[in-house]
Amino acid sequence: MTKKHQAQFVFYYLLSLISLGAMAIGLGIIIFEVLDKIFVDVSNSYFSMQALKTAFSTLIISTPIYYVCSHLLSRSIRKEELSLESSLRKWLIYLILLVTSIVMLVWLVSILNSFLDGEMTIKFILKALTALVISAMIFSYYLYNIRQREVKKKDKIKSIFFIGSLILIILALGLAVAHMESPQTTREKKMDENILRSFDNINMNLNMYYNQNKDLPDTLDSLKNDSYLGNYPSANLSLEEIDYSKLSERKYELCAEFKTSNLKDRDNIDLRYGDNRLHDKGHDCIEQEIMNMK
Repeated sequence: MTKKHQAQFVFYYLLSLISLGAMAIGLGIIIFEVLDKIFVDVSNSYFSMQALKTAFSTLIISTPIYYVCSHLLSRSIRKEELSLESSLRKWLIYLILLVTSIVMLVWLVSILNSFLDGEMTIKFILKALTALVISAMIFSYYLYNIRQREVKKKDKIKSIFFIGSLILIILALGLAVAHMESPQTTREKKMDENILRSFDNINMNLNMYYNQNKDLPDTLDSLKNDSYLGNYPSANLSLEEIDYSKLSERKYELCAEFKTSNLKDRDNIDLRYGDNRLHDKGHDCIEQEIMNMK
């Protein structure tokens, strides 16, 4: 093995290490997030759409990189450019096993800690099994590589690993797509969040207005005219897009045209201050109340 080949193989092994780690983490996070969505547990482990999307992207990018690196290394072994008994090869494989062990150890500690922190038993069991299956697949494959003594043109063990891991990854990607919102829906939700931020801005200033005047204004123009709103109501929303109605001395409602409904996402929304962030699709109103100031 020449120095040129030596550097090349180090590159392939290190790149396969990075891509393998990304694959394992992406695969695990997809399964974890799907479990969080299926088994709703308000006391622990909220479902995160952003985490699911990040894991999906990670798996899509890292999988072909890993398989290409593995193919190039296998081809080099068949061509006898890289010896099965090479100390460099064994050192790098043990490095992959070491990093995998550290990642899985941290993963299992985190899973157990979530269980001790009150996570549902069924979620703990399924997440632990996921981590153990992923680590078992990686360890069994690379331990087989270390113990391999002869070059085979058609290696059944490696073929089984390739097909099995590919099926698992395709299933995980399918699960992610089934539970993942489209880019258009994400954009519409961000537009609705912009409306809710405008509502928060208006709510804050209506509270200021009430504390000074002991009454609610008849229209939102009073806030603008009295300079309660510095940037009314937000950079991307005009006055005509928000309807305001005074309901009583301390109660009022704000209405707008929402692109989506978040009623089904109730369990993943911070409702510590009431239901003033829940809305349906279309023209909807959210009732508000002046906060008690001590």
